[in-house]
Amino acid sequence: MWRFVFIAFLIAHGGVHLAIWATPRSQDPGMPFDASHSWLVGNQRAVSMVLGIVAAAILIAAGIGLWAQADWWRPVAVAGLAASFGLMVLFFHPWFLPIQAINAAMIVSLIWLDWPSQTLVGA
Repeated sequence: MWRFVFIAFLIAHGGVHLAIWATPRSQDPGMPFDASHSWLVGNQRAVSMVLGIVAAAILIAAGIGLWAQADWWRPVAVAGLAASFGLMVLFFHPWFLPIQAINAAMIVSLIWLDWPSQTLVGA
């Protein structure tokens, strides 16, 4: 069961990146923020879209790797979470803080705590 929870988390996390950065920007003036506006590089829709798609692809690949019980899913998941973290730092908004905490916790868990264990997820 836990294996499927982690697979779903990785794939859904990638899907959220696609929903935020790869969909057309809303023209609604009531939108709380623009995900393609960076505090560092200004409005960079193309850059945010490419980085979002790359992070999503890596996270989804990690989920598929875990599903296939491949040994490489863990480093790929760390790379995807790090890409997600970097993307959200570059295009920072306070709404991203909870997912930043989740990204950081997952990176620490996967690298240093060796969690989830191989017996828990089967790979």
